[in-house]
Amino acid sequence: MTRRIVKIATGIVLSLALGVGALASAWLAGIHVPIASGATWMKVTKLSVADNAGAPNGNFYILFIGSDLRPGVGGARGDALHLIGVNPSQHAATLINIPRDTCFNGDKVNAQNAAGGPRRQADAISQMVGVPISWVIEVDFAGFTSIIDGMGGFTVNVPTQMHDTYSGAYFSPGPQHMDGTQALAFSRDRHDFPSSDLVRTQNQGLLLLNALSGMQQQAGGASGEFRLLALFGRHAQLDGVGLTDLYRLGRIAHHLDASKIRNMEFPTAGGNCLATAGSASSLFADFRDDVVLQTH
Repeated sequence: MTRRIVKIATGIVLSLALGVGALASAWLAGIHVPIASGATWMKVTKLSVADNAGAPNGNFYILFIGSDLRPGVGGARGDALHLIGVNPSQHAATLINIPRDTCFNGDKVNAQNAAGGPRRQADAISQMVGVPISWVIEVDFAGFTSIIDGMGGFTVNVPTQMHDTYSGAYFSPGPQHMDGTQALAFSRDRHDFPSSDLVRTQNQGLLLLNALSGMQQQAGGASGEFRLLALFGRHAQLDGVGLTDLYRLGRIAHHLDASKIRNMEFPTAGGNCLATAGSASSLFADFRDDVVLQTH
């Protein structure tokens, strides 16, 4: 089984702010809402570079980690790595998909999570791209399907024919409403493509953006926001994160325009341990500038 499938759940977690904002509002108004009262689907960590007042006021960066932790598998490698930069003033964002086999200090970058958890993984990605990461959101296999099923699924615009016996992905091109099992199959498919993992990574980024759009549609009113936030609030483990943080992030996510979010591949060269391609430096500089890509 692929270990990178859970990366798409990170996009859903960004969208949880739509519910989180409502949850925080309800809590501040004195309405009782259970927090972390169910099984953990995701872990949200606030790093020291985050704005001291809570959520960032300007551009900021979030790392999404899909851990390969599951029954029968030791460790917790960061096999799904998505770095998203958010520009609140322009309601825009850029997503950079980082292959798990990208080299970092002589090893594959996904080993950092197993060695030191989300903080160490974030530090490695910060060094590679040159941006300060304020937030880390991590999910595992079980959390992936639970998140999608919990929100009632969402529609994915499948880009190409899929007929993969390994992942169970059998889809025709066009919009498809997917539950957790179907989304899992879609995100695992790498055997249908000559470039394998690279196409799969991009497809997972596509699914992430479809998830954001779906969450925004479901949270069209106060009741929808509250339902989603109550759902995620029961299943989120928070590390250094307060309700004010979640509320502010929620308001930002609510106003993001999915059509303005670029889905970019981390430039790599060949090999078992993928070297960073020479073209990466200009992409990272464009990304650091204001998150919005002007030259890529």
